[in-house]
Amino acid sequence: MPARRVTKKSSRATSAAAPARARSGAARPAEAKKSAGRNSRAAGGTQQPASPPPAPIVRARGLSGPKLEPYIRRLTDERRRLRQELSEMEQHQVKTEEKPVADVSGSYDDDLVDVATETFEREKGLALESSVQGMLQMVEDALRRARGGTYGVCDGCGRLIDVNRLRAIPYARLCIKCKEREERLRSVLR
Repeated sequence: MPARRVTKKSSRATSAAAPARARSGAARPAEAKKSAGRNSRAAGGTQQPASPPPAPIVRARGLSGPKLEPYIRRLTDERRRLRQELSEMEQHQVKTEEKPVADVSGSYDDDLVDVATETFEREKGLALESSVQGMLQMVEDALRRARGGTYGVCDGCGRLIDVNRLRAIPYARLCIKCKEREERLRSVLR
């Protein structure tokens, strides 16, 4: 086969041909692809193949009827117990707040120890109260889900939560797999 001879076009001929191609829209396919990529990047996008939209999460139906009743009973009992515990904590907190801080007339070292002990007890009481309030909120949310028909459905994946998990933790909002995933993420972030 005879070799093809490549000749350089003059710059005048190339520059004259470019506007003619642009006007006629007869750009080469490779140039068209490059310019399309440049135009989409200039507009802020990148040229990527179209991907199908994500599949929607299919939510299971929550527990209902006779299957739901024992859980509602346990949740209402737990709510009652937590409210009682909160009211006792608040009464105890009022008593400790009314109690005067260590008397200043004693020795300096004893006063600091007494003040530190009282401060520690108050902080501990506040932390316990906060924890009980959080538990009460989770129980209230579980009762709300029971009324809404979504009790027993995982908030993460939309599947039913195992009955054994609900027996152990009636206010659970995640299945075992999603809870493990959440714990792993939490441990990584620490």
